[in-house]
Amino acid sequence: MFHSIKAKVVTTYSLLMIAFISLLLLAVFVNERDNILKLELENSSEISKMHAALLSKEFAKYVAMLRMLSDDPQIKSNDQAAIIHKLQRLINIGNGDFINAIYVDNELNLTDASGGHHKVDHPLFLRNEQWENKTYNITVPLYSRFTPDPVVIVAVPRLDINNKWLATLAVAVPLGVISNKLSSIKLSKGSFAWLTDSNDLVVSHPIQDFVMKVTLQEEESETFPGFYKITKQTRKQYDGYGQYLDMINNESKIVTFSKIDYLPGWNFFITTNESEVFREINNIMRNILMISILLTAIFLLLISRLSNRITKPIVELTKSVKEAKNGNDLILVNAKDEIGELSKAFYDSAQKIYHHTTNLEQMIVYRTQEISNKNQLLSEQNDKLEELASKDSLTQLYNRRAFNVLVEKEISRASRHGHSMTLVLLDIDDFKAINDKCGHNVGDDVLRRVATVLLSNVRKENIVCRWGGEEFVILIPETTSDVVFDHMETIRKTIEGMDFSPANKVTFSAGMATMLIDEYFEDWLQRADRALYRAKVTGRNKIIKA
Repeated sequence: MFHSIKAKVVTTYSLLMIAFISLLLLAVFVNERDNILKLELENSSEISKMHAALLSKEFAKYVAMLRMLSDDPQIKSNDQAAIIHKLQRLINIGNGDFINAIYVDNELNLTDASGGHHKVDHPLFLRNEQWENKTYNITVPLYSRFTPDPVVIVAVPRLDINNKWLATLAVAVPLGVISNKLSSIKLSKGSFAWLTDSNDLVVSHPIQDFVMKVTLQEEESETFPGFYKITKQTRKQYDGYGQYLDMINNESKIVTFSKIDYLPGWNFFITTNESEVFREINNIMRNILMISILLTAIFLLLISRLSNRITKPIVELTKSVKEAKNGNDLILVNAKDEIGELSKAFYDSAQKIYHHTTNLEQMIVYRTQEISNKNQLLSEQNDKLEELASKDSLTQLYNRRAFNVLVEKEISRASRHGHSMTLVLLDIDDFKAINDKCGHNVGDDVLRRVATVLLSNVRKENIVCRWGGEEFVILIPETTSDVVFDHMETIRKTIEGMDFSPANKVTFSAGMATMLIDEYFEDWLQRADRALYRAKVTGRNKIIKA
């Protein structure tokens, strides 16, 4: 059929072009496939870490709420009515995250938010020395008398001054709440999030038959071959990824995971169908292949009659393709035949690949911005949690825990620069009588107003703290008792002259001490406390310097 030299050359070149198209498609497919897989793994890993951090912050928030409640004077007083009220308020603050809140004293008597009472006998409940060196405890999902469904118990201890366990405050978080948080995560098509606890038990999964029934194994599985390698990674790594085969659905899947900081041993997983990752590029390559095969078949059928007409366009097309391969723009061949269509197919394919790559780059930019926004949100939430943990809820002054941290920093700074510091320890006189006579609401108002006067009459670098009950502490850097005494007298007289109706006149007694060289904070505080004691026993409503 092909006897002429030109026909043979064109035919040979056509066959070479077919091979070239195939290699080009293969190269593009392999390169883009690897890029897409890499991008998907990076994106999924970042999303896993981001949502694991968000889940960790949720439980950190629960712990912070419990710690604040554990410092409440009514809780410390062991007043059962007040405890039940506080537990009910805690459930309301939880916005539906808690199914119950409980208080357990050191004799294992449990009181819940509904007023129920019984003894604690669950083996996962920590007591006595089990709380040593622990500031909180989060259990694996367990079955309780609160609900037929599993719950996670988040608990904090209440300790005495010797760090001995006195009681436990806890909330029960239904497993369904955690599952709802996971199901609300927006993921790409074909992806889903799931969760395992510290025993590798699946505690949240779209397939309900897996929940509380399936445990991750380090041995090869006939149902999910390859997943055991991912399980081994979770034992050694903070985050990672892997692939396995789902024999149930006969589909390869990609998995990324990340640890949850506030839930030691728990893992957050995102599973994605591999077919969804490569669906778009597979469609593009399939269309390119079909167009190429069709145009090549037509080209071969007509080559014997059109060799003279198509030789030149083929040369031009070959030249254009070679230039495109070297990074130059693909130029359309001006021919109204199959070669022109083939040229257009190349051009369309190149444009599709270009647009696909551009879309991927835009997706990376979008995901990066999204992650940045989430990080900013996490930072803001951290700042809010830190403020809640460091401030007294009644007076909005620093609490004792925060003051202990700040005073260490000020002592270090004063030591470096050789500055003096003065500590003022003051106590509202006869405050118990105000509470007994006028009620706790009036007493709380007195505390708030005294705190406002103290805060508004000191420099911004001074540290004002509610030390406990009706006691306040003021740390005044770069000064001595002699220098600041008159100013404190002015504050004392200001409060003495204020109207605190229905309470009678409110006064305070105070002890002042300037820190000695190389003096420990505890000794410094004791000197101020002794000065306060002298002020009390010598008539109250006065300030005495140590």
